[in-house]
Amino acid sequence: MPARIPLDVDLEDKLLYGLTPTRLAYLVVALLAAFSLWSAQWASIPIRAAAAIVLLIVGVVAAWGRWRARAVDGWLFDVAVFFVATYRVRWNRPRLISRLLRKTR
Repeated sequence: MPARIPLDVDLEDKLLYGLTPTRLAYLVVALLAAFSLWSAQWASIPIRAAAAIVLLIVGVVAAWGRWRARAVDGWLFDVAVFFVATYRVRWNRPRLISRLLRKTR
């Protein structure tokens, strides 16, 4: 008996509006964060509205955004890896702590 093998077994599942589970989580978290910014009484209404809208736009771009057929989170991950691999941050102790450590030795 011949068997047919589907060609799309390696594709991610689409849950809602063409979003994978990860992309849907980005959108839901952004919606919840925008709603919490809007609901909190930390600033006036226009400032809260602007902050909520910006956060909502970031979530929509993270969920549906693509550039050159690649998702935005893939680009952000690659940029972060590049910066970590390229730049070395070196922390020098403040002079006061260095002097104190020299006196105790």
